[in-house]
Amino acid sequence: MARKNKILFVVVTFLMVLNLIGCSSKNTENNDDITITPNMELIYEETISPNKEYVEKEEDIVNYTVEVYQGKDNVILVNSKSNSEFFKPLQYKLGLDTNITKEDIDIEWATLMGNTSSTKDDQLGIAYVSISENGELVSKRKISFINRAIEIIEDTLDKK
Repeated sequence: MARKNKILFVVVTFLMVLNLIGCSSKNTENNDDITITPNMELIYEETISPNKEYVEKEEDIVNYTVEVYQGKDNVILVNSKSNSEFFKPLQYKLGLDTNITKEDIDIEWATLMGNTSSTKDDQLGIAYVSISENGELVSKRKISFINRAIEIIEDTLDKK
């Protein structure tokens, strides 16, 4: 029975890792160190709480936020943040030819198992950030809000 549980654990972990691998549609993305500067305008922000309905104490509520900034030079900065210990902050930037508006940005939230609706056992943890320019999709990127948890699992498996 213990062997069966180990196999199940490895399979579920593998599926989670595959689900968390990011995707991109344009090579203009750059992950160099990025800072939000005063000449950047916040054009889109979305915050969700995957566990708000399931916790008893307010201090246990987790929030995930995606912010999209645009500089005067049409550089787009996507910034993600969370109060969760299982999240390592992620930023990336895009160089575009024109200004975009919040209507050019779409964020779809999903659970680790790929569902768009959350349950207590399968909570939202992934944001798919899509950015369009002149009606054409130029970037679609997956942001995992449990990326540090995956690193912990991988470290644990490596030690065994």
